Amino acid sequence: MERRDSMPEREATKAKMSAAFLDAFNNGNLAALDEICAPDMLDHSTAATPGQPAGLQGFKQRIAGHRTGMPDLRFTLENIIIEGDLAAFQWTMGGTNTGPYLGRPASGNAVTMVGMNMERLVDGKIVEHWSYPDKLALMQQLGAIPMPATA
Repeated sequence: MERRDSMPEREATKAKMSAAFLDAFNNGNLAALDEICAPDMLDHSTAATPGQPAGLQGFKQRIAGHRTGMPDLRFTLENIIIEGDLAAFQWTMGGTNTGPYLGRPASGNAVTMVGMNMERLVDGKIVEHWSYPDKLALMQQLGAIPMPATA
């Protein structure tokens, strides 16, 4: 089976994706996503919210909501793997919930959420996006869902 991409291409795509995600989440530069996302990308994310616009605009709106709820937001990427037209990575996101977030008033709590993404790429741009965040742990940290009793 012939490979369609080379190691240098994969490494360049990893660097470009990492830079854009970090700039968007950590600095609020949502325009950075224009470099790596197709405008009509399909967002299959479990993190999508009701009423969120489709595609890239909805993804940007979701990130802006994270930054409103946690102005000190820090996002990191780990283990970016690209194979063929798919990219996968683990991520960690955290900050202090000092603004309205996910339909709730600020809790003042420091929170950390982990998750994994899968992206389908065409010509180096994300055309399909799947994100699987640990929202249960996040909602527990925000105080929206009780923490389980310890044994």
